[in-house]
Amino acid sequence: MQSVFRNYFSHSTIYGFFIMAVFGVYFVLSNGLMYDYLFWFFIPIILAPFYEWYVHKFQLHRELTKKEGWYRRYQIVLHHGHHKDPDNIKLQFAPWRYLIYTYVQVYLLYSLLLWSFPAAMVPFTGHLIYHLWYEWIHLAHHSKEYKPATVIGKKLRDAHMSHHFHNENYNWGITNMIGDYFFGTLKDNKSIKKSTSAKSIAGYTD
Repeated sequence: MQSVFRNYFSHSTIYGFFIMAVFGVYFVLSNGLMYDYLFWFFIPIILAPFYEWYVHKFQLHRELTKKEGWYRRYQIVLHHGHHKDPDNIKLQFAPWRYLIYTYVQVYLLYSLLLWSFPAAMVPFTGHLIYHLWYEWIHLAHHSKEYKPATVIGKKLRDAHMSHHFHNENYNWGITNMIGDYFFGTLKDNKSIKKSTSAKSIAGYTD
């Protein structure tokens, strides 16, 4: 368990998101925004099961470009390399360039929906806190020393390990199984065939 904490809090992504989350909470509370926009704070958490499922399946597992260059390297660092080497801690966290690209879009989207840059900080802060939880759960899944304390935690970890080592086309959820249950992709190893491409997803064979 100590190694999970050590690996989690030694990564720059976690420091960066923790600082931004603290600033977000301070900004929202000091400007009195939470009372008026409390519902929006929970929107990212409510949508997380389906957002996770969609991003994992359609973005992270996107076909690897055959053209050599920065985009191919970006895809490999983003997720393809993680499947190739699941124990590599550096590849277990989302890279900064992806997070910056994604969260700028998230903030602008909420700014448009609420038609307010300050108010957008409420759901944006919810996203930051959710992402810290997401990175913790994902790291725990891949940490051999970590033992899930609940039945649900064990099932969730088993599902993620099945995704990595049995068949990469199922069990897309990371922090929960709701999206997989809803879309019919929550499977155990006995109900699906073992894939030969779990470590070489979407054309990655290097």
